[in-house]
Amino acid sequence: MELTGRQNLVLKKIYDYILVNSYPPSIRELAGMLYINSPRGISDHLYSLERKGYIERRSSARSIKLTWKALQILGQNTEKEALYLPLVGRIAAGRPVLAEENIEDHIPFPADMIRGNADFALRVHGDSMIGDHILNGDIIAVRSQPVAENGDIVVALIDDEAVVKRYYRKEKHVELRSSNPKYMPMLMKSDPIIQGKVVAVQRALR
Repeated sequence: MELTGRQNLVLKKIYDYILVNSYPPSIRELAGMLYINSPRGISDHLYSLERKGYIERRSSARSIKLTWKALQILGQNTEKEALYLPLVGRIAAGRPVLAEENIEDHIPFPADMIRGNADFALRVHGDSMIGDHILNGDIIAVRSQPVAENGDIVVALIDDEAVVKRYYRKEKHVELRSSNPKYMPMLMKSDPIIQGKVVAVQRALR
């Protein structure tokens, strides 16, 4: 189903807001950006966008979510450059990270936020990296690579679970360090399976 000119503008405003803030606008903010006095007018546009498959919504505030269908159109028409990284769920040893069954969504990242390139995104669980300003619920952009240098923040696979830590190689062991002092370093005699290096963080709305 094709978008009207007004619906296309609403979609682009949502997209631009997410690129700048890393979370979607409220209905009131969206109305202000579009110079619409009535929230009902915005709600009607959002209903049409949802019915046509360009957004998804929940009942909570700031719950607008762009679908992959929307991102494909916006990537062609927007003046701002963005990368659409596949958001990966569970990572398992011996399975490709970007296997179709692992991909939960696609997340827009501003291209100028990422140094070099990135291949996938991962949602952070826990508070072990708060010293590096990586908080529970944040989404990290990861560049796929099997090796790391001392001090790199990496995604490593430990006992079939992906962890985000700083990597340090010592003479006789490897340390994976948290940046939260309440967690002890993880010490290993050999290199863990490195899935990639963290190159950007997108803040989750709280």
